[in-house]
Amino acid sequence: MPVERTRVLVVGGGSRIASALAPRFGAAAVFVSRRASRRPTGLQVEDYGSIPDAAFEGVRCLVNCVGISEGSRDALTAVNVDTPCRIAAAAKAAGVPHMIHTSSFSVYGPARRIDRATPIAPASDYGRSKAAGDAGLLALADATFAVTILRLPLIYGVDSLGKLGQLLHLWHRTRVLPVPRADIARAMISVDLAASVVAQLVGERPRNGVVFAADPRPFTYADTLRARAGDLRLLRLPHAVTALLERALPQIGSRLFMNSELAEADNLAIHYGMASQLYRDIAAADLR
Repeated sequence: MPVERTRVLVVGGGSRIASALAPRFGAAAVFVSRRASRRPTGLQVEDYGSIPDAAFEGVRCLVNCVGISEGSRDALTAVNVDTPCRIAAAAKAAGVPHMIHTSSFSVYGPARRIDRATPIAPASDYGRSKAAGDAGLLALADATFAVTILRLPLIYGVDSLGKLGQLLHLWHRTRVLPVPRADIARAMISVDLAASVVAQLVGERPRNGVVFAADPRPFTYADTLRARAGDLRLLRLPHAVTALLERALPQIGSRLFMNSELAEADNLAIHYGMASQLYRDIAAADLR
């Protein structure tokens, strides 16, 4: 008799996206977290390689939120490559038909526009580990086990804006921020919107391959200025100056001066008709 599969299994239960998924799934989901993690929840294990076989029983979709963005090359490989592939292999062996894996635009390195044709070209150990993890998971996909790789840009939370918050606080302190004369467009996504996209994918027919999501409106300095209602100012620099700064200070220059935009046609948030949250959250941010 076929096993009835109705549950969702979310691995990395203490992550921000997993926490945002909890109210969306309710009792239909089981969350797995490491006992030693900051926010252990649900089924607690010593490590994700020791998830009991029973956890996969009755699961129709596995959502993997496990990942780190910083650490040694070995640590990044262990968490971003070996762990998701081990979890996926166990799920596949248990008959789970679908896996959704949260990945990153970092696999594209400094690409200024991202779509289905953008080549993989990671420029950091983190990006390389995410690209290798994605490739390992896609190699496990077949007619009985669908793997959906969801690539996301910079993720921020309303309670913790991360790198977006660092930029806004810097801007608030200096009051004037040097920016390109032509402005920029950078893809970002809130934790809440990312969770909404994941929940939508869980409810759909499983698909193999790579998909993308970002806030329907990219980050621009002009729109941020309008959202803050006169709280901030811009110093617009000519291209020659910003190009020089990009070469001299590549890490800072890439964040302040470079585009990193997702093509609208490949943005699942737009496809699903989801509303933008970015400028609402920027307007509400406490920069004191």
